[in-house]
Amino acid sequence: MRRRLGAVFVLLTAVLGGLLFGASAAHASDPVCRPALTNTPDVVCAVPAEFDNRPVESIEWTRDGDPLPQFDDIRQILVSCKPGQTFVIGLTLHLADDLIPSVGDTQVTCPGSTAPPPRISGFFCYADDLYGNPFYCDLFWEGGTDPDEVQVSSNGSQARRTNDYANNHVSISGRCDPYQDTHVSVSVYDAEGRHADATQASFCQRN
Repeated sequence: MRRRLGAVFVLLTAVLGGLLFGASAAHASDPVCRPALTNTPDVVCAVPAEFDNRPVESIEWTRDGDPLPQFDDIRQILVSCKPGQTFVIGLTLHLADDLIPSVGDTQVTCPGSTAPPPRISGFFCYADDLYGNPFYCDLFWEGGTDPDEVQVSSNGSQARRTNDYANNHVSISGRCDPYQDTHVSVSVYDAEGRHADATQASFCQRN
């Protein structure tokens, strides 16, 4: 009888709390989430401290209402996300001394940069009518999250490059292919894996 009365008291308290503070008010069972602090945009969510010393029969986690069965019965979880992404982490605690489970949720905004993805602002190639048919390219970009990385591919020979990542600039030089249309392709990747691509062709004379 005492257990049932305790459950009814918890239910009445929850209802009154909703009336006093509104539906958006924080509850004791809302999970506690914080940045993971592991040089990633992930977050760590944990069972509230209020329940640390209470007997818990089971723990269930959700993300935007979808179950996360891999985290069942775990008090602290690591949730992967993308910078700026917003989602809701839900928590259901079945306590040994309560008939009614404790349910809560927390809206989370994934930490990290919300900078726009990288964008190529200039990519120019030209060839000189000199011995060996050399060509030269200059690549400029903006946006993205540092550090950046640039990948270059070309069917021209003896291609070289000079990186000036501090100024978002890479220069490329090589020799034109005398038997086919020479092309140079570039991809700019930022720290979040986003990328921008571009290709230059038909800037060399062909025999």
